[in-house]
Amino acid sequence: MKQSKHPLTIDAAMAEFHAVVREELGDSLAHGDTTPLTPEQHEDSRFRFAEFMVSLACPDPRACTDQRCRRDVVCRHYARVQAKRTGRSSHPRRTPGAEAVRYAIWAYMSSRR
Repeated sequence: MKQSKHPLTIDAAMAEFHAVVREELGDSLAHGDTTPLTPEQHEDSRFRFAEFMVSLACPDPRACTDQRCRRDVVCRHYARVQAKRTGRSSHPRRTPGAEAVRYAIWAYMSSRR
């Protein structure tokens, strides 16, 4: 993951990410599958998406520019997402999975700078 002189805020990263998705996919985000998911299934899918985004941001911790990733041979961003799975959300209206997704998107958008 690249280190930037001006790190993004999570809100700025989310806005950039939404702009990229809109530019790439436009209105093709319509859901074809209308099977309702349980809250637990939604939360699990959020964590899977967060793990996927982190894997894009830091595909090989040994080659990462962040010394903490290289030293531990585990991506610190992935470890933070996993910690969210067992912890509580710091935001009163967000689930831990939603917090993990926001963080993973921030890590991904920051790695593209």
